[in-house]
Amino acid sequence: MQSKRYEELFQNNVVMTMDHLMQATGRPRESILRDLKSIGYYSSYNERGKFYTLEDTPEFDDLGLWKYRHAYFSVNRTLLDTIEYLVSVSHAGYTHDELRRILGIGIQNTLYQLTMAGRIMRQQVGSQYVYFGREQAVEQAEQRDTMPVAPIMRKSARAPGARGYPDMNPELVIDILVAVLRGHETESAAHSYLQRLGSSATAQHVIMVFSYYDIGKKNSITQGSI
Repeated sequence: MQSKRYEELFQNNVVMTMDHLMQATGRPRESILRDLKSIGYYSSYNERGKFYTLEDTPEFDDLGLWKYRHAYFSVNRTLLDTIEYLVSVSHAGYTHDELRRILGIGIQNTLYQLTMAGRIMRQQVGSQYVYFGREQAVEQAEQRDTMPVAPIMRKSARAPGARGYPDMNPELVIDILVAVLRGHETESAAHSYLQRLGSSATAQHVIMVFSYYDIGKKNSITQGSI
């Protein structure tokens, strides 16, 4: 009986807060949590788990993330477990900024907790710290060494008359490079990945960044597809 009541509630409101649930059901927090546990649910990894949704609702992307308006959910449920998973399965580890852009929230304290607990590893690469999986650190660090250098360094190393730095929002450049770090190493794969994430990066943006950094040319997006 209770399960049907909650299913009806979540049909009308895909994501709900505890206050909304208490108001709609007239039940205390402890009882609602017990009810939801018996049905299966996710709580958000942002806003201190403020948002709730039923277990069969999220459509997780290939990173195991699902964002609905202001509510962010992970197939790994907690922020600690989510970051540990993302770092462990990454192609070349992640910097703080890369993870923050993927997750959409501040994560400095969580990274500190995971590092201090030995659940992930931190290593300085150039002028920034990169986080690696505990068991994958050596291989990921080797892959990181092969990735494009920071834009300001790459630009200064180019000879006069070389291609200029892409004339576009720097955040989009980072989005595209993060896609490459995730293993989407062709223009078409990176563009498809960014579209799934809802990025505003266009096919032309991807071409510009791939051209500037001399990233692989196989399966490139043709101008006719832009």
